[in-house]
Amino acid sequence: MRIILATVITLVMTGFLILTTRIWGLGQTFPDFQSPLFAGETPIVIVKANTLAKIDEALKLKSDAVIWVDVRISKGNIPYILAPSRDAEFLNLKTEQQKANPTVPIMQGGKLSDYSWEQINEFYKDTPALKELYEKFPTTRFVLNVVDNVPDVHTTVVEAIKDFKPDNRTLIQSDALVVMSAIKDLKPVFVYGTSVPDLMRLLSFDSLFILPATQYKGDVFIAPFTILKRPAFNDDIITEMRRRHKRIYLGPIESQSQFDIAAKVKADGYITENLPQLLQMMPAKK
Repeated sequence: MRIILATVITLVMTGFLILTTRIWGLGQTFPDFQSPLFAGETPIVIVKANTLAKIDEALKLKSDAVIWVDVRISKGNIPYILAPSRDAEFLNLKTEQQKANPTVPIMQGGKLSDYSWEQINEFYKDTPALKELYEKFPTTRFVLNVVDNVPDVHTTVVEAIKDFKPDNRTLIQSDALVVMSAIKDLKPVFVYGTSVPDLMRLLSFDSLFILPATQYKGDVFIAPFTILKRPAFNDDIITEMRRRHKRIYLGPIESQSQFDIAAKVKADGYITENLPQLLQMMPAKK
């Protein structure tokens, strides 16, 4: 009998704490965040492109597209653009060269950040330095997805683009919350997105029915459709982001069903790796 009574009391107290936390969260108010980056038609189209040629191609199809690039950091702190999926090409070559020449120090490490910009650029001949993008496309808006979490990454990225009027056309995104937080401390005028820890925290708090109390410091909400083989967001999270006046950018959109989900929640931005396909899915302007 005592065990049952203790269990009931525990459940009642837990329920009270959850309810109190939820009410507290719902009582919080949030300002409507504004930035020149949001100017123009909505939903905005965000195109993943990691070479100058692909960026040119995207802007010819849609001149006001926002360009998403994967920012990497070389040894010597030179930021450049390269998709992480291409790392193996370089590292496999270095491994083979080391095997063929065991007495020569060729393999300097297991990550691209262990190699100089000159070595990387010699191999990936179409890979631009970050500053080249801002210099060649002076009015284009960019999402900088900072991949490499290395020492001084925040100062490295900010210093590389500071002379190209980046304030009103830069959104910082990263899987690593610590990277975005460090850059935001240095450059709060940029717009900031959503890290993997942010997504996992939102999902976890939603499962505990205390989503309104979740801490979220991003200026916009950016999410893929899945994370770790599970949905990366749900209707509750979208509703909460709307309550906090956060713009919602979803993708990459790879199918009609994903486009339909983004359209249903009235996403403010569509992320794509295939711009022609996305433009076909989008309704024609009236």
